[in-house]
Amino acid sequence: MLTEALLTIGISGAAMPAGDVFPGVGDFRLQKIHKAAGESEWPFVAESGTLLCAMILRKPAVYFVPEAGGTPGRAFAIDNDITMMAFANIGMTDVLEPYDNFEQLLKRLIPYVTMGKRLCNQPPGTNVSGSEL
Repeated sequence: MLTEALLTIGISGAAMPAGDVFPGVGDFRLQKIHKAAGESEWPFVAESGTLLCAMILRKPAVYFVPEAGGTPGRAFAIDNDITMMAFANIGMTDVLEPYDNFEQLLKRLIPYVTMGKRLCNQPPGTNVSGSEL
């Protein structure tokens, strides 16, 4: 009955195993990224980090994990939906370079969101090297 009710209100993941809805450690795909010399549109404070992608509620979710001093930081959700980003990253104010407006922010982020979503086309657990995507 609960499954039928959830399906009625549009929650299609109601009858799926949890692994198909919420990812485990092995469900993520990774790619190291670095700021190129002279790159002016790099959106992140950190000079390098890792893009992660996993399917969450059957949709690709992309994260940037900054690397500072050889130590990874906390995962920062990146998306072309500014509202979702603001909600998912509450309290994280030191990941993005300052920007003048949301248009500038999106112009900087969208290439990395797109690259991250392409990671989700790879098998879970994939670690992409270089700029293959």
